[in-house]
Amino acid sequence: MQPGGKRETHETPEQTLERELQEEISLTVSVSAQNHIGCFRAPAANEPDHIIEAELFQLPIQTEMVSPAAEIEQIIWINPFNFADDLPLAPFTKDTVIPLARTLLS
Repeated sequence: MQPGGKRETHETPEQTLERELQEEISLTVSVSAQNHIGCFRAPAANEPDHIIEAELFQLPIQTEMVSPAAEIEQIIWINPFNFADDLPLAPFTKDTVIPLARTLLS
């Protein structure tokens, strides 16, 4: 799964991104560095019969800038072109994020 969460009433998607990244992986990002990719829907990973709606952003970061926080227990970096087939991925990650990452990085 990617870090993220529900947008608060007064927030834009960009503000939600900034807040959630700070809360979940201790990462501070700038609005100017954000590349909004789009809004997507996918089956929820841990809630059967539920659908998530997610705003997806691309951000340039350095790996040493992140660390797990809040409910995040572990961070794993994967190569979208080469990763273990048995790696358990959320439907949104597997069916949306990975294909988009391949396209954006090609």
